[in-house]
Amino acid sequence: MTQSIILLAVGAVVVASLFIWSRRSPTPSGADTSANNKKYDEIVRLAIDDAAQLLAYASRTGTSLNSADVQAIILAHSAGNSITPEQEATFWTAASAISKAISPVTLETIKSTNSADGKSAAARAASSYRIRTMVTLVALLVFQIYWLVGATICTDLKEIRGRLETLAEQGSKEGAAARALNDKDPDYAAKKVLADQVFDRWDSLLWQEKISAWADFEVLRNWNVLKLVLIPKSESAPLPESSLATTKDGERRADEIKETDHFLWVFTPGNAEQIQTAQIVLTALLKYVLPILYGALGASAYIVRMIADEVRSYTFSRDSIVRYELRYYLGAVAGFSIAWFTSESKSTETAGILQSLSPLALAFLAGYSVDLLFSFLDRLASAFSSPAPKQSG
Repeated sequence: MTQSIILLAVGAVVVASLFIWSRRSPTPSGADTSANNKKYDEIVRLAIDDAAQLLAYASRTGTSLNSADVQAIILAHSAGNSITPEQEATFWTAASAISKAISPVTLETIKSTNSADGKSAAARAASSYRIRTMVTLVALLVFQIYWLVGATICTDLKEIRGRLETLAEQGSKEGAAARALNDKDPDYAAKKVLADQVFDRWDSLLWQEKISAWADFEVLRNWNVLKLVLIPKSESAPLPESSLATTKDGERRADEIKETDHFLWVFTPGNAEQIQTAQIVLTALLKYVLPILYGALGASAYIVRMIADEVRSYTFSRDSIVRYELRYYLGAVAGFSIAWFTSESKSTETAGILQSLSPLALAFLAGYSVDLLFSFLDRLASAFSSPAPKQSG
C-alpha cells in the first residue's frame, strides 16, 4: 500500500513538471533572434521610406523644415541596411520633427489622397458622394414638384369654393329681388332688363368658377397616384348644365334659378374624397419625406465640400469615409427632427405655399450643420438632466 502511494506521488510530480515545462516561455534560439532582427530592420527601412515621402510633401508645399532634420533623413536613407545606431536615433528624432511640422497631414492622408493608379480613397469617396448628391437632388425635385402641384391645386380649390359661396349669396339676393318685381309696376320692364343684366354677369362669373373647379378636380384626380393604384380610376364628372331656368320659348328667367345646386355641384362625395386623399399625401410629404430629403441633401453638400477641402489640403484619411457615411444618415435624421418642431399637420390649409417651405429650408440647414444641431440638443438634454451625485471622500 505504501509503495502504491509513493508511485502515485512520483507520477503526479512528473506530470506537473511536464505541464509547467510546456507552459514556460521558450528561450529564443539563434534562428528566432535573427528573424526578429530582420523584422526590425524591415520596420526601420519602411520608416525611412515613409519619412522620405513626408519630406517630399514638405518640399512640394514649401513647408519650412530644420536642415538638420532633413540631413538626418537623407543620411538614413543613404545608409540603408548599414545604418548605425547613432544615425538611427537621429533619424527617429528627425522623422518625429517633420511629422509635427506638416501636421495635420500624415503619411496615411497622403496615401489616401494620392494613388499611382488614380483610384485613391479620396477619389472614390468624392465620386460616390457626387453620385449620392445627384440622386438625392433628383429625388427631392421629383417629390418637391409633386408636392407643389398638389398644394397649388388644393389651395386653388379652397379659394374657388370661397368665391362660389360668395356668388351663391349674391345669387340668392338677386333671385329674391327678381321675384319681388311686380309686373304691374310701370317701371317693371326697365327693372326686369336691369335684373337680367345683373344676373347675366353673375352667371358668367359663376360658370368661370365652375369650369376652373372642374379642371382642378380633373388634375387632382390624376395627381392622386396612390388612389389610382389602390382604386380603379373612376370616370370624370361631366360638366353640369347651366342652372339658369328657361321658359318654353327658351328665354332665361333669373327669378327661377335653382338656389341649392349652383355652387357646390363639384364638391360631391367623390371629389371630397379626392381632396381628403390629397391633403393626407401632402401632409406626409411635408412632414416626413421632404424634410428627410432636404436634410440628406444638406449633409451631402457639406460632405462634398469637405472632401474637396481635404483633398486640397491632403488631410483626407480612411477614417473620413466612415465619418462622412455616418454624417449623411445623421443629416437625414436631423432634417426629420426639424420637421417635428416646425411643420404643422394642416400647413397646406393654414399657410401659403412659401410659408410651408420655410421648415424645409431649416431641414436643409440642419442637415448641413449636423454638429451644431446635435450640440444644441446635447446642451438642452444636459440642462434638464439631474447632476451626478457627489461621491463622498
